[in-house]
Amino acid sequence: MAGLSYRALYFLSAYFVFFCIPAFSETAIRSTTALKIARNVWNNNFVDALHASEKILNAEEENPVGYFLMGTIYQTISEEYRTDRFKDTISHYLDRAIDLAEKRQLREPYNPDWEFIAGASYGYRALHRAFHGNWWGAFRDGFRCNSALDKTIESDSTFYDAYLGLGAYHYYRTVKAKDFLWLPFISDQRDQGIAEIRLAAQRGYLASFNAREALLRIYFLEKRYDELFALADSLARIVPRDPYALLYYAEGLIAVGRLEEAETKIRQLRTAWKSSPYFDPFGFYEAELLTAKIALAREDKETAGKIIEKILSEKAMRRVNAYFAETFEKADALAPALR
Repeated sequence: MAGLSYRALYFLSAYFVFFCIPAFSETAIRSTTALKIARNVWNNNFVDALHASEKILNAEEENPVGYFLMGTIYQTISEEYRTDRFKDTISHYLDRAIDLAEKRQLREPYNPDWEFIAGASYGYRALHRAFHGNWWGAFRDGFRCNSALDKTIESDSTFYDAYLGLGAYHYYRTVKAKDFLWLPFISDQRDQGIAEIRLAAQRGYLASFNAREALLRIYFLEKRYDELFALADSLARIVPRDPYALLYYAEGLIAVGRLEEAETKIRQLRTAWKSSPYFDPFGFYEAELLTAKIALAREDKETAGKIIEKILSEKAMRRVNAYFAETFEKADALAPALR
């Protein structure tokens, strides 16, 4: 080393830094790391999904990917187990994902990842806000979601995950505006929305399973029960006894009068909820309400009445758990049938 000049040492050091040490690269939203996290979510392995997402967040503090994943995972947990304990956590992570993604988009306007993360985060936040009564905020977020995801597709036509948010926007915008479809500037976009969600299910990278689950609720709302049952059966082969699928499967079976099969699904749903670390005793009342519906279908008003009376006695908990508030409203609507 004594024979080397300082200039030679400098160039050797530079060579070592730039060629021998691998350069740091951020986790992309369409990476194998993100896909592994998504698959853990599909399989309800939320502990591993959250741990992996938190690692991204801690190592890459200015990367919106970690925040987006954390927010959407907690949103999924809430939907699966009808718990509202994470509502502030969801808002925090989605707010941060939007803020970071929009800043990155300004610096890298031709990278569709940032438009997608911002748009999808707006979409999830719109659902979250609407569910908690913030309809004006949900309306604004829905519009921003649609705009950002449209730009994502314009930038990269193969970004099929964007079609889940676009489809949900077009479908639910129509459902919420159904009383105004006679106006010339409001059209029925339900079929368009369903077609877009199906495209995400067929060709999405991260959103394929989520899109299929989204169709369960839509098929139930549209009373397309045969499609609901076929889809729920196909999902059960991937994730047996998934709570979200079981919930809508049971709802559909009750609607068509297949009550014994519905009871089987409700038993499985109760087990899936109770065995989870995310179990919420007030979210659990949704299974009780399904049992009341079956009792009413069998004209057993006594059993149905006891269940509905119990649900309505917990009126104060509507402020704590918005999912229970939804169950409470359904129970209240059933009460007149007991007379």
